[in-house]
Parts: sequence; C-alpha cells; structure tokens
Amino acid sequence: MPCIFCEIINRQEPADIIYEDEQVLGFKNIRREANIHLIFVPKKHIEWKEKDLEVLSGVISAAKKVAIDMKIFGACKLIFNIGETGHIPHIHLHLLGGWKDKIPQNNI
Repeated sequence: MPCIFCEIINRQEPADIIYEDEQVLGFKNIRREANIHLIFVPKKHIEWKEKDLEVLSGVISAAKKVAIDMKIFGACKLIFNIGETGHIPHIHLHLLGGWKDKIPQNNI
C-alpha cells in the first residue's frame, strides 16, 4: 500500500515544507486542528521499533526547533501518531499551537 508521507518525502505529492534535514521532513498539515498544525516525519519509513528511537529523537528535536522559531514553544502540543491512529502507519509527530485565546486542555 502506498504511503502518503513517503510520497511527500520523495516529492511525488505536494506539501508546504517548513523544515528539512538529513533525517526529518516537516510540513503543514492540510487538515489543521490548530492555528499552527505541522507534521514531522522521519524520511525513512518506520513504524515503531526500539532501534528507531534515535531517529525519533531527531523528529522531536526538529519540532522543538520550529516551535521555538515560530514562538509557540511556550504553549504547544506534540502528539505522536503510531500505527493506524492516523490511518497512516508511517510514524509521525504533530506540532500544534498558535492559539490566540484559550489553550485547549484536551488532547485533540
């Protein structure tokens, strides 16, 4: 089954890319659930294995850098989707923030 995130990484599908390094790609989510809603994915298609923890720490670091640059790190949410939680098995991290009024207390 094709992976939409792998297609974005390989530039086969369009995305508004906001971050890229050797291991991680970050882009705007087209189904926003906050004023700022970004997705960070490892460039290597992974699901969840202990050996991939180093790559996942890179994903978290990338999201933190962007959150600081966007001045939302003081009030943001980082949510990993693993397995079929997002209907895409390629593990990915959501960065949500930029709320103007009340910060939601639920876990979207």
